[in-house]
Amino acid sequence: MHEEHGSWLNAIVHLLPEQAHRYVDLTVVTSWLIMALLVLLAWLGTRHCQKRSRGLQTVWEMYYSFLRTFCVTEIGPGGEKYAPLLGTLLLYILVMNLFGLVPGFITPTMSLNMTAALALIVFIAVQYFGFREQGWRYLQHFIGEPMGDALPMKILYVGMIPIMLAVHVIGELAKPLSLAVRLFGNMFGEETAIVRMAALGAMVFATTYVPVPVQIVNVLLHLLIGPIQAYIFFMLSAAYIQMATVHEGEGDHQSAAVHEAHAV
Repeated sequence: MHEEHGSWLNAIVHLLPEQAHRYVDLTVVTSWLIMALLVLLAWLGTRHCQKRSRGLQTVWEMYYSFLRTFCVTEIGPGGEKYAPLLGTLLLYILVMNLFGLVPGFITPTMSLNMTAALALIVFIAVQYFGFREQGWRYLQHFIGEPMGDALPMKILYVGMIPIMLAVHVIGELAKPLSLAVRLFGNMFGEETAIVRMAALGAMVFATTYVPVPVQIVNVLLHLLIGPIQAYIFFMLSAAYIQMATVHEGEGDHQSAAVHEAHAV
């Protein structure tokens, strides 16, 4: 699949030991390159911080201001402590989504392995944040609460614990699955459409000797869908953190945001 698209980084992959090819492929090497570029940009923008920002420092400060405001608004007071994770996810996924438009490179998020790894990070972080914020009480949402103080209701509650536990565990596992599959499906579809349309353009050129960039529409859609999918992943991750860390009775407004994002 990756060889079909081709990349300048193929040479680096082939230089690796043959045993490493099972674990390190073109997608992984491309993601490493993107990480290196983002770290370099972060270092260039913050190595000489000044009171009156300029250049890259201004860009990073505006980005952090947006993240802080978003986290406090959507997650609640103290939500700014989740900004580093969410901000890294948003920027990293955004660049990966658009990187395939650079000639000679691929889109790492067109690989289910990559999107599943990102979703797994979110899943682990959500469980950690929830437990850190609420302690052992966080585990109670897996089994629900008694519907009354009467003895029959308590007996019913105990009997329903295995069912409630199974339902809530499946619900928790469905969250990273939906994150991974949604991002993978959209980016794989867009990348494949661009390749197919480019191949069609090559066939037209071979027949008429007239260059017709029929893939330009798909490229423009990619420029639109890439940021949208990165933002959806970011927004849903924030919603999951909010639901895991919010105390009882405080998180009703976030459930609506989750349903809206899932509908996109």
